[in-house]
Amino acid sequence: MRRRILWFALAVVLLLLVGVWLQQSGTRPAPFDRAVWHAGEDAPFNSDAPRLRMADGLIASGELLGRTRAELEDMLGPPSNTSKFREYRLVYWLGPERGFVSIDSEWLAIRFNERQQVADVRIVRD
Repeated sequence: MRRRILWFALAVVLLLLVGVWLQQSGTRPAPFDRAVWHAGEDAPFNSDAPRLRMADGLIASGELLGRTRAELEDMLGPPSNTSKFREYRLVYWLGPERGFVSIDSEWLAIRFNERQQVADVRIVRD
C-alpha cells in the first residue's frame, strides 16, 4: 500500500513539473513578426496567442516608446475595436490571459504624452 501511494505521489509531482514547464515555455518573449502580429486577432481564443509573447518583447525592449500614433499603426495595424480601457488611446487584443484558467483576455494598452508620442505601454487584463 505504501508503495502505491509513493508511486502515485511521484506521478503527481512529475505531472505538475511538466505542466509548469509547458506553461513557462509558452511565455517567453518573441521577436516582433509583422505577418504573425497582423494575423493574431483572427486567431481562435484558445490558440497559442503569439501576440502575447511579441508584446512582452516589445515592452521589454522599449521599442514602442516615443513613437507616434501613425508609426504605431503602420507597425501594428489599426487598434482593436473595443470600448474597454478608455483611459488608453490605443488598445490591441493579444489573446487569452495567461494562466491555468484563462477566462479573460490580455490587451496591449498604449498612452501618449502631450507631444503625441508613446509614453506608456503595458499589458492589461479585462
